[in-house]
Amino acid sequence: MRFKQWEMDRIADYIQRHTDGGLILDVGCSTGHMIEVLSKRFGVNRVHGADIHLDSVERNRRVFDQNQFHHIHNGFFNEYAGRFKAVTLMHVLEHVDHPVQVLKEAKLLLSDEGILVVSVPTERIRGDAAVFENLLNIGRGKFFNVHVRKYNYNLLVDEVKEAGLDILDYRFNHSFFPKSNRKRFANHSLILYTKKSQ
Repeated sequence: MRFKQWEMDRIADYIQRHTDGGLILDVGCSTGHMIEVLSKRFGVNRVHGADIHLDSVERNRRVFDQNQFHHIHNGFFNEYAGRFKAVTLMHVLEHVDHPVQVLKEAKLLLSDEGILVVSVPTERIRGDAAVFENLLNIGRGKFFNVHVRKYNYNLLVDEVKEAGLDILDYRFNHSFFPKSNRKRFANHSLILYTKKSQ
């Protein structure tokens, strides 16, 4: 799906333009697609992944054996505090019950001049961007909504500010038109580029 690739490329472009070296961490790395994009751009030695699911971490350690992957456990955020020049949090917040807390924890990982990139789906109905999960629901004959909340620009901005982050820039990622950057019905996602508040 091209819109997902556009999203990952835009994030990598921003990191390239606004950081000068340093480690990069993808929090909630899942199957490692963002790890692959970032590694091709910045090299495997700079790019780390982290996930709460140990099976994802172990799988990625096998597939991307030159990158470092971390299991998010109690104490993880304090253990790695201040180590990363860029942290990505892609399509994570819509799955969690306490997004502001997650943002605060991710902020801990940033170096003083580090950037936190947050992306969320821009959905018409909560869960409509979870295509694969919805197909599984149809196959099972029961519905479980994998998204806890439906995001829009204002909600995400409010949560980011509450977590003590300043917005540097934003980008709407359209499903069909790569150059579009305005709020539209057919947008796939919203990306916010942030840093720690002074």
